[in-house]
Amino acid sequence: MLYEIVCDKFKINKISFNSGLNAVIGTNEGDNSIGKSTFLLIVDFVFGGNTYSKSEDIIKNIGEHNIKFAFKFDDDIYYFCRMVTNTNVVYICDESYNNIKEISLKDYCNWLGNKYDFLVQHTTFRQEISRYIRVYGKNNANERLPLHGFSQEKTDEAMCELLKIFNYYEPIHEILEISNKSKEELKTYKNAQKYRFISKISKNEYKNNINEIKNIDSELANLTKNLDQGLIDAEAVVSEEAIEIKKSLSRARRMRSKSRVRKEKYDENNEYKFSQTTSDFEDLIYFFPNVDIKKIEEIESFHKNISKIFKKEIRREIKKAELEIKEYDDLIKEYEKRLKELIVDTNLSKKILKRHSELKNRKEELELKNSSYDKLQELNNNKSINQQRVSNIKKEQLSILSNNINLEMSRLNKIIYNNENNAPILTFTTNSYSFITPDNTGTGIAYKGLVIFDISVLNLTNLPIIVHDSFILKQISDKAIEKILDLYIKSGKQVIIAFDKQDSYTERTQKLLDESAILYLGPNGNELFGKSWG
Repeated sequence: MLYEIVCDKFKINKISFNSGLNAVIGTNEGDNSIGKSTFLLIVDFVFGGNTYSKSEDIIKNIGEHNIKFAFKFDDDIYYFCRMVTNTNVVYICDESYNNIKEISLKDYCNWLGNKYDFLVQHTTFRQEISRYIRVYGKNNANERLPLHGFSQEKTDEAMCELLKIFNYYEPIHEILEISNKSKEELKTYKNAQKYRFISKISKNEYKNNINEIKNIDSELANLTKNLDQGLIDAEAVVSEEAIEIKKSLSRARRMRSKSRVRKEKYDENNEYKFSQTTSDFEDLIYFFPNVDIKKIEEIESFHKNISKIFKKEIRREIKKAELEIKEYDDLIKEYEKRLKELIVDTNLSKKILKRHSELKNRKEELELKNSSYDKLQELNNNKSINQQRVSNIKKEQLSILSNNINLEMSRLNKIIYNNENNAPILTFTTNSYSFITPDNTGTGIAYKGLVIFDISVLNLTNLPIIVHDSFILKQISDKAIEKILDLYIKSGKQVIIAFDKQDSYTERTQKLLDESAILYLGPNGNELFGKSWG
């Protein structure tokens, strides 16, 4: 539970909280600009929100300041601090609110969600809890659109978030992933067609291609049938055997060329003659009388020996290359012989092969185009099927969800009105929803419906807290308010409200508010920050 909020700028530095209902009480005159909504925005700030820190008038009139706060889980109290000018971090503190460690806002929210056992799949703690902290300035208290976390949120997303908090979203998510994948595949395929990596044809072209393929098949059949089998078998010409022989022949010729090139290099090296320098020794002695002729002769002898070894190695490599060339020559002759045996009549074979190849290539071209068309139809069909599956499972889950919420809202409404007024009803279509109270469109009834909806979600899920500003509650009838306070208390969870004009309500209402009050605010120095700038 939220245990306390501390701020050096507050008129009362520390505000402690109850585990159940917590009321921030204004004046009987309903004075504004005393800090009720501001304090609730600070509660939102404590739960990871940023609306408070974005209020320019706060910084302008109060200056930079820190919000310190603590949570209590079981018997342990955890202390934290957030700066209004650096909202992306949260400081873990000791009990005197000295900063110990800095963590990210995301990690803090995950920690808080884990402690509350409120980590919902496919969304975040902050995303869910923010919806039920309804404070002036957050734009999430439209009494006709209770699912919306903010006014511009897409309706479908708001519906999905409600499904998530009730743990009804997982089956939709699984099918939605498949659906999104099929959409992406279709998009990718269309882009490939757009940039002409894949053929794109019309339905009429597809039909025409089928007819042409039939004609090609007929001509290929006649071509084979009418040939003298003794002369040529057209299929044999293009058989796998012929293809493999051609590949092997090409490879053998390639290897023979390499061996020939290598032999030519060795032949050049073999013709190289080692130069003789002995005849030049006399000239050398003439110019250099003290030169060591014996040493030079030893070097000369060494060079001659090296030359002999070099020549010997070259001759061995030449023989090796010649042997390779001969082996490749024999292999090439064998391949050429085998290939020639497949083509008895060369001239006829060339003609048949050319026509056969033309027909085969054309058929493959047409089949490839039609295959692209078939693939596109398949992808479109998959997309439609998966979208329909998503729609069907979503309808089922929304039906279960609305039934559960409507039953709980009916039960709560009966406690408040004892069947004197209709309960609000939440209904869904695939991508929209409506929230109305049948036969009653009054403002007070609409806000009552909003409150009942929030309490229903609080009762049916692990949602740990709801926050309602005074502008929501002041619209509701006096009689209903007393029962709503009872419902807040009976929820067994923390509820924080702002309230004013309490003396105009029943004695029991006043008693419940007094018992749950954590902060009294008023004008003339009794504002939240001890002053007003409104």
